[in-house]
This record gives sequence, C-alpha cells and structure tokens, in this order.
Amino acid sequence: MKRPPDPSRRPRLKPLGQPKVVTVHTDELGNPTHVRLPGKPARAVAVVRERWRIDDEWWREPISRDYRTIVLDDGKVITLYHDLLDNLWYAQRA
Repeated sequence: MKRPPDPSRRPRLKPLGQPKVVTVHTDELGNPTHVRLPGKPARAVAVVRERWRIDDEWWREPISRDYRTIVLDDGKVITLYHDLLDNLWYAQRA
C-alpha cells in the first residue's frame, strides 16, 4: 500500500518580493537600455530575455503592465515591468 506524501517534504513556494520603483532609460522602441535600482548606480542592460504583457481585472482595478526579464551588464537577472497606467517602471525580484 502506498503511503501518503509527507507534507513537510513538499517544496515551499517562495513569495515574490514587493516591487520597487526603478529608473529606466529606454531606446526609441521602448526597450530598456539602462536601469538604476534603488541605492545603486545605473547598469546597462546586456540582454532582454523575455517580454510579455498583462491586461487584466478591468472590472475591479485595471492592470496594464509590460514585463521584461533582463540581464544587466554585471550578470544580475531581474524582472522589470512598466506600469502603463501610472507610467512608472518597477523591479520585481524573486
């Protein structure tokens, strides 16, 4: 007979950290070229790995965000989003 899984051995989900407002410089197409995280000097964006958009919850509180996973010139990987409603950029770290 198979034993039920031990709940203490299940992987735990790690919540995302709170997003922080960041300064982002973009090219003429809106792609980030430089990012300045709070308390840090500006870093160049080496690669944009992924891009996606979320438009949701229009019947409650509208959400319209353009997300990008980027690699900075120092190798750090972060997820940015441009909130299209307040026109601010945020960094979302895991």
